[in-house]
Amino acid sequence: MTETTSVPIARKFKKGFLSNWEFYVMLLPAIVVTFIFSYMPMYGLQIAFKTTRLGANYLKGDWIGFDNFIRFFQSGWFGIIMKNTILLSVVSYVITFPFTILLALMIFNAVNKRLAKFTQTFTYLPHLLSSVLVIGILNLFCNGETGLINIFLRLMGQEAISFFGRNDLVLPMYTITNLWQHVGFSAIVYLAALNSIDPSIVESARIDGANKFKVMMKIQIPWILPVIVTMLILHMGHILSVSVDKVLLMQTDLNISSSEVIATYVYKAGIQGAQYGFASAVGLFNNCINLVMLLLINWLSKRFSETSIF
Repeated sequence: MTETTSVPIARKFKKGFLSNWEFYVMLLPAIVVTFIFSYMPMYGLQIAFKTTRLGANYLKGDWIGFDNFIRFFQSGWFGIIMKNTILLSVVSYVITFPFTILLALMIFNAVNKRLAKFTQTFTYLPHLLSSVLVIGILNLFCNGETGLINIFLRLMGQEAISFFGRNDLVLPMYTITNLWQHVGFSAIVYLAALNSIDPSIVESARIDGANKFKVMMKIQIPWILPVIVTMLILHMGHILSVSVDKVLLMQTDLNISSSEVIATYVYKAGIQGAQYGFASAVGLFNNCINLVMLLLINWLSKRFSETSIF
């Protein structure tokens, strides 16, 4: 039974490969790059369970089990780091997510198409800026001495605000910069889904008396709902992944209790402290949480809706 069924499958695969070999050749470089830079390094995850020394062969280190993980869990920074990471990631995404969908709907339904194209380009451009430049612009406005906001406050007779020296301002600054930098780029996905709507459906709704708001609520949003769910699931795959470069550039000795996240902790332990085994353990823990959240949200979405990524 198995041999008889495997032969047609093998023939079908061979026939499909020979008829589409050009596409497989084009796909080969991406497969090779992904294998080299994403799969081969996984072999090095074993250093999370070993003792490592600078310059020594990590393959020959002594196994210490989960000691690096226990060290992280028992450290005084564990609770602070987890709280900051979850807060920065979740709050930033919760605010950015609806703005992205709203921007896409506004651009798609704009009467002036030239203005819509300008808005799309204008909101997309910040995504091309590096985090260094973004924080540089933020510093231009929020610097304690020369920032434009503080100059305006002094002119109004108010005291200057130390934006980078207050713990309660780390979350707003990170969220605002994320919203400004990424909302335009993320809206492209929803615009592509909106452009796939059959115009005859919208035209029929308008003939029946539906205004633009009803068309948006009854046709456009339900149409892009699978895309919304898919993007939500994909984000859950890196829920604890905060932009390390942006947070490091915002971080000072005065706000470190609100800006220290898993990514910055791994950077300091691994790169600055040369504690490669410990840093790998913290990073592996972060990735495991992301994987669990991805599987959980995908399972919930698959159970209560028809949308899932696998």
